[in-house]
Amino acid sequence: MKWAEGLKAAANGVAACPLPDGVTMPATISAQELETKDFPPISWVVEGLIPEGLTLLAGKPKIGKSWLALQIGLAVSTSGEVLGRRTTQGTVLYAALEDNPRRLKSRMSKSCRCASGWPRELIFATEWPRLDAGGLEATEAWIGQHPNTRLVIIDTLATVRPASNSRDSLYQSDYQALRGLHDLANRHGVGIVVIHHVRKAEAEDRFDTVSGSTGLTGAADATLVLSNTSDGKVLYGRGRDLAEFESAVEFDQETCRWSDLGRPCDAYGSATRKAIREALTAGKNSPKDIAEHCGLDYDLCAKTLQRMAEGGEVLKGGRDNYRLTPDPLP
Repeated sequence: MKWAEGLKAAANGVAACPLPDGVTMPATISAQELETKDFPPISWVVEGLIPEGLTLLAGKPKIGKSWLALQIGLAVSTSGEVLGRRTTQGTVLYAALEDNPRRLKSRMSKSCRCASGWPRELIFATEWPRLDAGGLEATEAWIGQHPNTRLVIIDTLATVRPASNSRDSLYQSDYQALRGLHDLANRHGVGIVVIHHVRKAEAEDRFDTVSGSTGLTGAADATLVLSNTSDGKVLYGRGRDLAEFESAVEFDQETCRWSDLGRPCDAYGSATRKAIREALTAGKNSPKDIAEHCGLDYDLCAKTLQRMAEGGEVLKGGRDNYRLTPDPLP
């Protein structure tokens, strides 16, 4: 009996058909078994920012993605902090494939503030084969040779991306470009950060600006987008284990380091909005009480509160009572 005919027979109540040669039945688990199964907590490379697995970091050219990647690599290799977040220490491979050793030394001289010298656990490469030409195997072999590996940074995706197959759709091509790295990161329990670009066209959802199709963001466990806004630079984050967030960030030209300024509405908001947020923090909830507390015109206060509610900065309850939207990364 042919396999397809066997499936049809099984559906009609006939004895189950054998699987094709070389095919094994996938493992399954019942809901009851799942209920009693214990799993370890989420493993973070950078707490609340980069989970174990594959992370895509995207932004426009020259916005400072490589500086941020270097800052992350330095922090992880020295058990430091990045953007005010703790890291899990380990060996870091930074494949800076658009740089050369001279430029890397210049960048390290500006950004490294290690009292005991530059970290031995931060290792650079300026050349790496494409993923479909031995690059994936080379990455896995490198991780095997460095058992304390915690993070691999690939800067940029374009330098290692597999050659596209004309028979594949754009989504399939993008998804397959990262699928191997995704599997590798999860099998070895490490973080892999891939640097990528965004397209010129703006989008209502910042994550739709990532260059290419949604296959890239679909293959990644988490996506970070570093973006310019009319107020300043903002880092957006979203992922399977990463709570969606947006933080105002600032680049210091002297130290060549990024810092987290908090919520964009706090860092870049108008004086009126800041006053309203301070009043809400002080326990004032109605437009009347907030206006009196801040010394604001009532109509201005009420209209601003309405716009803040529409933008998600505050939450509106019954009887025109307002409260601050909880911070996903307190």
